[in-house]
Amino acid sequence: MRNILTILLVLAFSGKTIAADEITIFVKENSYFIDSSKESLSAVELEEKLKHLQFSSVTLDIDYCAIETLAYAYVAISNAKPSVTDIKLKASGNHEESKCNDV
Repeated sequence: MRNILTILLVLAFSGKTIAADEITIFVKENSYFIDSSKESLSAVELEEKLKHLQFSSVTLDIDYCAIETLAYAYVAISNAKPSVTDIKLKASGNHEESKCNDV
């Protein structure tokens, strides 16, 4: 009986998708990067990429110069995964290191 329960539990959990429960989006002045990807994304590309990922939590790592692109990141998350409610903010850079182009 115990073996049958063990097998059923293994089968039940083996069908789960292995995916990152949390992703990090690096918000730069004019682009976005997801986790450790080197692929630079526009706001539209970010939204499309998010539609294909499985996640329930997001950390937005925001560059000092990324005021406008931050708003588009929120819109992309909202449109791609409206069920995501756990969004954390993390600041990167500072005004001395920064050479903002759009400010």
